[in-house]
Amino acid sequence: MSTLKTRVKLGTVLFAVFFGVMVLDALFSIDIGFGCIAAIAAGMGLYEFYNIAAKCGFRPFRISGIGIGIWLFASYWISIHGEIGLESNFFRKDIALVLIFLLLLLQAVARGTKDAIKNISVTIFGIFYIPFLLSFAIALRHFPNGTCVVIMTLLVSKFGDIGGYLLGRKFGKHKLARSVSPNKTVEGACFSIIFSILVAVIFNCIPQTRVISLPWSVLFGAVVGAFAISGDLAESLIKRDANVKDAGDLVPSFGGVLDVIDCLLVSMPVAYYFFIFFNLV
Repeated sequence: MSTLKTRVKLGTVLFAVFFGVMVLDALFSIDIGFGCIAAIAAGMGLYEFYNIAAKCGFRPFRISGIGIGIWLFASYWISIHGEIGLESNFFRKDIALVLIFLLLLLQAVARGTKDAIKNISVTIFGIFYIPFLLSFAIALRHFPNGTCVVIMTLLVSKFGDIGGYLLGRKFGKHKLARSVSPNKTVEGACFSIIFSILVAVIFNCIPQTRVISLPWSVLFGAVVGAFAISGDLAESLIKRDANVKDAGDLVPSFGGVLDVIDCLLVSMPVAYYFFIFFNLV
């Protein structure tokens, strides 16, 4: 119970800080605060991922990988100004070539031939898994009424997670993915999606925050909520492989930064393509 209370208190503080930054950005018609939070989260999450990979016997290029990841994220953040969506190409072909050859050079000079494929592959995968996927939050922010779109996606993802966690603990009986996350249940996943739908509907019932109609909000909550669960399971799969409980210990009762943003790494891209596919932008 003490852990739950800590989660509630700290979660409230994190939400308040994030919303405060978003409001300040909106007041000054900028996205500097939001971009900085996202870039920091990407760098710290990537650091935690490389630590997890090291426990599996990999030797990722931590400093180079984090530096490249943040550089690519910041480059995309800067280039997207005045554009809509991902047209500015987070990973251009020339940048991808430079990335691959740089890592090959580092491997050859610093480590020789041993485990070259594993080290380079896990470094690049981490960049795709965290900075690239998190960059969709920047794309959402630059939609019309983007501040509300980002906040809605965040609330749908996290409150779905909270609802599934609380009610799943009480009513859950059937395991959802026993080998990946033993504590997750089918009942908890259903409650999570229901909470996500409710949050989306309530959010769009408020005139000041409405971004889509109520029928669309039901579908948005169901789709994004379901994929948010898969984002959580994806991180659980990685942690299970490394036999670790949390990605880190930076956030009390939550674990690491990666444990906080895991569902967003999937829900943000899904939300982006939801708006694009149904032409809701």
